[in-house]
Order: sequence, then C-alpha cells, then structure tokens
Amino acid sequence: MKWKDELRKLPVPDPPDELLARILASRAAGARVLLPQVTTASGQARYVRYAAAVAMLVAFGWLVSSTVKPSPMRHAGGPPIWSLDGMPLFPTMVLAQEQRVRDVRPRYALITTTVPSAVRAGRWTYEARWITDGVFTSSQGQRTIARAASVHDGKPVWFMTESGRDTVLVDQASLRPLRYVRPMRRHLLIQEFGRDSMVEWFHGGAPPNERHFQGSAALPGPAGSPLLVAWSSSIDALVQALPLARGWQGSVYSINWLVYSDRVPAFTPLDLRVTGSDRITVPAGTFDCWKLEVRDGVQKALVWVSKDRGWIVMRQRTSSDESGEWRIDRLAAVDTTPPAP
Repeated sequence: MKWKDELRKLPVPDPPDELLARILASRAAGARVLLPQVTTASGQARYVRYAAAVAMLVAFGWLVSSTVKPSPMRHAGGPPIWSLDGMPLFPTMVLAQEQRVRDVRPRYALITTTVPSAVRAGRWTYEARWITDGVFTSSQGQRTIARAASVHDGKPVWFMTESGRDTVLVDQASLRPLRYVRPMRRHLLIQEFGRDSMVEWFHGGAPPNERHFQGSAALPGPAGSPLLVAWSSSIDALVQALPLARGWQGSVYSINWLVYSDRVPAFTPLDLRVTGSDRITVPAGTFDCWKLEVRDGVQKALVWVSKDRGWIVMRQRTSSDESGEWRIDRLAAVDTTPPAP
C-alpha cells in the first residue's frame, strides 16, 4: 500500500553498536521477561460463582414476593385500613424519596389571589424528549392535555384529562380539586375532596392477591386557596389564573397519595417563582414567556408560560441525582375549540 511505502521512507536512527552485545549477554545470564498468562478458573472457583448467582436469584425472588404485603393501620375512631408495605409499586411517584424527615413548610406565602376567569378550555399537545449530557436525545412521544367546562353536583367545574387516562375535576371558582381518578393496568386510585378534608381509595392486584387501602385526611391551607393533585399537569389550569409578573412568587400545596404516606408526606408545597422572561420557539410557534421555577423539595423544574394566554409552552425537569439528564416537554399543537367533557 502507498502509506506503507511512505512509512518506510521515514528516517530511523541506527541502533548503537553495543546493543547486540548487551542482548546476547542478557540471554546468557538467563534473564527473561515473564508475560501474564490467562488462566481458566478451577472447578471449585466456578462452583462458588454459580452458587453465588443462584443465591442472588433466590434473594431477588423473595424480595419480589414480599415487596407488597398488607400491614394493618387504624385511623383514630375509624375502621382498619391497609397500607402497602415495602417498596412502592410506582417508583415514579416517590422518585428519590426515602423515609426521612422533610420540611413541608411552604417557602413563600400561599397563593390566595388568582384570576379564575382567565382559565380557558382547549387541547394542548406536547412532544417530550429525554436529553443526556446535553448531546444525546431520545424521543418520549407525545401527550395531550384536554380541559373542558362541565358541571358536577351543580357546580361549574373544569374536566381535565391527559390522553384519556388521568382525570381531574376542578372547581372553576376556587381551582380546588373535587375528584381525581388514576386508572392503571391492575390498580386504581380515587381521591375525592370536600371543603376541608379528603378521602382516598386504592385498589391493586388481581384476585386472590388484591390489596385495598382507604384513608382520609384534613386538607392543608386556607379553605379558599388553590390545591393541586399528584399529576404533572395539575398545575396547568392554575398557571393560567396566576397574576405572573417580574418578581412574583407564591406556594401551593400538592396532595400526594395517602397510600404512600409512610414514605412521602401526604401534602407537600410547590414553591413557584418567576425568575425572568424568555422568547421561546417550539413546534407550535414562538412565544414571549415568563420563566417560572417550580420547586418540590429537592426536585426542581422550569416552566415557560406564555405572557398573553398563560399557556405552558415548555417544561424542563432536571434529574435530582446530578446525572446530567433532563426531560423537556415542548408545545407542539394547540386546539382552542372547547372539547366535549
């Protein structure tokens, strides 16, 4: 090959005259270089490894079988209920949460001033991407948030749903949830809310290994202040009603799953703060936005809210483990035609 010919033409220094004599003398002295050898494991070593692997499989099977088991709990003055013991069925609900003391006091004053009439019906479709190290991108598909006006028990409500799964009824005047339903493959979560208290039902598993939970709790904060549920899009309607401006800040309580109250507080504050403004271009267009920081304990997300209509144009959620990964949801399409509830 041509490159080999060119390589041979490169100048090479001549070896010193005494090099051959030194090599022969070294060989005569018996000096050798011992290179590492690849040895195969003995039968005993292989047996030990196999035994360890079997032990790990047995331990894993025991862990799976004992992960979810009923542990009786009793509310004061109430009937016995059931809680799920061991690891959570849905790790995303309790991401990075452990049994530890957590400060659940809101960082800012609770939100009491809203403009409920600014909330509008419509459909918002978002495309999601997962980004690693700012370079590697993987599509996470699309999701559609729908909001329609309806009536529940004689009250005007917002009927909100995500791609036909999670469903939330929100009182139009107070922006407080009235009912939250989350169906899953083999589980069902239902939360119902009154003026100052809530009740939750959780049904999981298939016969004969069904698990049931029923619990209740008093709601935090003033009776007229907004509340959110543990649904990523619960904040969308509230954001439309907030008087966002430079320097604005406020906190709102989010209601978690009572079934996991042994590892996650039943109520946690979301601390909201406007940190600036940006002009954002997404598939749905270009928008002038408020940049809103949303904190939930150690978790933090950034939300860009359009200044004119209060739409959430983009969300960015960074992993709390400092792994350099984050998820971005960008507004892909908007349909302002009121959907049927």
